[in-house]
This record gives sequence, structure tokens and C-alpha cells, in this order.
Amino acid sequence: MRHTRLSACLLLTMAAIAPGCSESTDSAPVATAAAAATAALQVVNTKCPIMGGDINTAELTAELVKDWNGQKVGFCCPPCLEEWDELSDEQKAERLKNPPKGH
Repeated sequence: MRHTRLSACLLLTMAAIAPGCSESTDSAPVATAAAAATAALQVVNTKCPIMGGDINTAELTAELVKDWNGQKVGFCCPPCLEEWDELSDEQKAERLKNPPKGH
């Protein structure tokens, strides 16, 4: 009888621990995917070329990135993307080199 109780306690303990182990293993692919997505959004600028605000690469989404001349350019908000599209290539190069003063 004593061995039966010990075996039952062992089984219950192992069952309680097992879900915790699987959770930590499952989160590794999620963390890896998030890191890959962030790496894919590396941009050439630290300031928005339209409004001049800081570009926070940790919070940057694909919707706020444009490809231009083989480079990824980040923006602070969707309206800036539209304004960027209206600029000539010369204006875009100048804005990347000398972004406006941020608000």
C-alpha cells in the first residue's frame, strides 16, 4: 500500500511538471520568429524622413517600411508613407540624409 501511494504521488508530481516543460519549449519558436521579423525590418534611417521623429526599430512594423533604391526606409506613421511616394528620388535622398527636425 505504501508503494502505491508513493507511485501515485510521483505520477501526480510528474503530470504537474510536464505542462510547464512543454510551455517553455513551445515559446522558443515564437521568440525566434519575433527576432527574425525584427531583423527583417532593419532600416537605414533613425529619423522619419517626412516628419523627423525617431524611428523605434523595436516597434516598427512592415506596414511602416518602404523599399527604396535597395534600402529599407522606416516611417513614423502611415500618412508619411503617402507623402514619401510624392517625392522625387532626389528629394528622398536629401530627406534621408537630412531629415526634418522632429516634433
